[in-house]
Amino acid sequence: MNLAAIGQFWARWQPDATAIRWAGSDISWSELDARTDALAAGLAERGITHGDRIAILAGNCPQWCDVSVAAWKLGAVIVPVNTRFTATEVAYVVADAGASMLMVDADLAGICDLVDASTSVQRIDDLDALRRTDVPAPWCDTADDDPAFICYTSGTTGDPKGAVLTHRSFDAASQGWAQALSLSPADRIALPFPLAFTGGLALFLFCYWSGATLVLEPAADPDRLFDLFEIERVTALLAVPVIIQQLVDHPRWDTADLSSWRIACSGGASVPPTLLRAVQARGVPMLQMFSLTESSAAGTILPNADALTKVGSAGLAVLHGQVRIADENDNDVPTGDVGEILLAGPQVMAGYWNRPDATAETLRGGWLHTGDLGRLDDDGYLYVVDRVKDMLISGGLNVYPAEIERLLAGVDGLVEVAVVGVPDDRWGETPAVIVFSAGAPVDPAAIVAACRDTLADYKQPRYLVVRDEPMPRGMSGKILKRHLRADLIADPSPLVPLR
Repeated sequence: MNLAAIGQFWARWQPDATAIRWAGSDISWSELDARTDALAAGLAERGITHGDRIAILAGNCPQWCDVSVAAWKLGAVIVPVNTRFTATEVAYVVADAGASMLMVDADLAGICDLVDASTSVQRIDDLDALRRTDVPAPWCDTADDDPAFICYTSGTTGDPKGAVLTHRSFDAASQGWAQALSLSPADRIALPFPLAFTGGLALFLFCYWSGATLVLEPAADPDRLFDLFEIERVTALLAVPVIIQQLVDHPRWDTADLSSWRIACSGGASVPPTLLRAVQARGVPMLQMFSLTESSAAGTILPNADALTKVGSAGLAVLHGQVRIADENDNDVPTGDVGEILLAGPQVMAGYWNRPDATAETLRGGWLHTGDLGRLDDDGYLYVVDRVKDMLISGGLNVYPAEIERLLAGVDGLVEVAVVGVPDDRWGETPAVIVFSAGAPVDPAAIVAACRDTLADYKQPRYLVVRDEPMPRGMSGKILKRHLRADLIADPSPLVPLR
């Protein structure tokens, strides 16, 4: 199959219905099909063909969607690039993916200086210059397991890895979400967070698959979100808890017309029961979910009917998916016991791009090893307990301590360095640097400087802790970060703001 065939179906079935709502204007399904036909023809003229990678470094805009659908028609592969990346990070992703072309916002063109000259850089806001309407629209009969996206996620070593998500992966994930949320062409679904993130990308695909209208926004502004409900009559909002919490805390929360809002869904971090109850008190069912980039943003989801009886649960496996809990030998653990969360199903990635060792480590026996700890109750509902890996989640974004630690290893005077997540009222958790300098002075400015130009802002440490004794270590010699984090949660007084 080819994901582009879904758009062609809706172009025939409901040609005048709105596919994308942007800045007060509508793009119909027939218009989207014609726009992407013309763009695919232009990209083919530039030499883009089956299997080629097109990277996109751009904020939310209809052109982002255009490039994706046009690429599928050619059998090409989209590589989303985080708009908050530094020039070094952008260059790494583009080079690792072997992208033939980089589509970039005019405002972001300045951070492409390190991209290799072999990659063609094109302005995404000038796609009309690429479109060809005077030649037949191209089409590639892709296989189900052909890549549709390569989505980069950092590994425990800090080096980003590209999760290869196929046409089958996102088709299955979209089916699962459409079933869980009862999505239909009547829905108008808000997308206020970046398409470059797997969650945003997946939401676009879920709308695309179900024929719903994608109400595309440049950012998650609370006032604007209320306008989307009252003016645009948005029916569904899928967002990380911090975004929904901003709505609940807003002065308009109690009086806004939310009558169109039929369902909310949140993931990326646990949903506090108080937030759950606040949303439900406004008559809006709220679902919780668990997923990873490697599972095409589809893993488990908690039905709203169980939201208050299964508080803290991430729910049941989505349609076509499976979930189990295993020990270190990949054997199932008894019901209720804690082990690693494993996922399976057609939504799971094909593997990591050009990383056979990492693929073999993560995909074993047909199961995706998530690196997260959890348990299943007697009814098969998943509860996420902790993370096997050191990753922390700040505002719904993954932050990998090893990446920060590697940078700080070069700072003079730091004998030992550890990075852990500490609670944050706004972002859920945020990185804190813990250092031991054997009595030598620690320069906070040097720590900030080491991270500023290399790491995206959400990865940069917010706090510093200076220890007067070496780090606690286990039998293997590894620093016991869990102990460090527990101590800071119990007594946060050692935390000193870095900025």
